[in-house]
Amino acid sequence: MLTNFDSFPAVFFDRDGVITVPISLNGKGYAPRDLKNFQYYEDARSALLRTREQGFLNIVVSNQPDIANGLLSDRSLSKMNSKMLSELALDDVIICPHNSKQNCICRKPKPGMILEACKKHAIDLPTSWIVGDRNSDIEAGTNAGIHTVFIDRMWNEETGINADFKCNSINEAVDVILKNRFKF
Repeated sequence: MLTNFDSFPAVFFDRDGVITVPISLNGKGYAPRDLKNFQYYEDARSALLRTREQGFLNIVVSNQPDIANGLLSDRSLSKMNSKMLSELALDDVIICPHNSKQNCICRKPKPGMILEACKKHAIDLPTSWIVGDRNSDIEAGTNAGIHTVFIDRMWNEETGINADFKCNSINEAVDVILKNRFKF
């Protein structure tokens, strides 16, 4: 059995709209489907380094339904994941390749990817956080019992209404986490 001394706090980051710049179309953000369109937000590298330096594990949890929908190959996704792991201060990238019709246990807003990471990395949920730009990210964090930060990218229908905190960038999200990490 794990105790708090055997486990670590983590920050779970959504990928598209948090770390990587999505393709914007009709007020919504969509995941890039190839490496040439796969770009990080300017402040992503420094933000991830800051949480790492403060003792957090950094884990990406991302719905990637384009796999199930036949719009993104496993090989392209693998290249994107490898790029992030080699260039950013990340400990893991966990992907849900299913679409909403498949009703899997890993697709956000369900907490499956977060719980999978806990098994792999001995994560202490009460001291952990999720940063996302969609209501489903916030709901997944709430379902897992972790603190939530919503990055408002002004997407249609994405309000972050149930988030513990709201901000406008990954850097601001990390500011919120580091300021509030011992208040809960």
